[in-house]
Amino acid sequence: MRRLLASGGGFGLAEPAEGEVERLRAESDGAFDVDPDSRPTSRPVDLDRAVVIDVATGELLGDVSWHLVSYGPTRACSAWNMGIGLLPSARGRGAGVAALRLLVGHLFATTDLDRLEASTDVSNLPAQRALAGAGLRREGVARGAQLRGGERRDMVLYGVLRSDVG
Repeated sequence: MRRLLASGGGFGLAEPAEGEVERLRAESDGAFDVDPDSRPTSRPVDLDRAVVIDVATGELLGDVSWHLVSYGPTRACSAWNMGIGLLPSARGRGAGVAALRLLVGHLFATTDLDRLEASTDVSNLPAQRALAGAGLRREGVARGAQLRGGERRDMVLYGVLRSDVG
């Protein structure tokens, strides 16, 4: 039985069961996967993850992840950067907006950070609608931020502050 972290609107966030993350990777269409790069990063990303499920059926729909980013030397200068990946069969059902809303609520309720952020490819209009629907505000464009298909891609940045969801 999965441990539910948050639920609402028929969807839930839960701790991944054994093999679920691997299953999601295998069933993904990889539409916005970045190009592989064997060079080491300056520091590894400590990524937390939850799976997105249909609460009524238990169907695995995708996952959300979050990791710490820093804009200065103190904890007060930190934020959560979050992402979402839905299986192709789960898209267009409202799961993305619901999962992002649940993650925003969960992170603000269980952590002390005051900022959450996310980014998506400029061409990924469904993801932009989901981020806006979850209460994040469009903040700008990071030019050439990701390498995908051998091409530098611009990313749209979104953010929400604890005071925005009051």
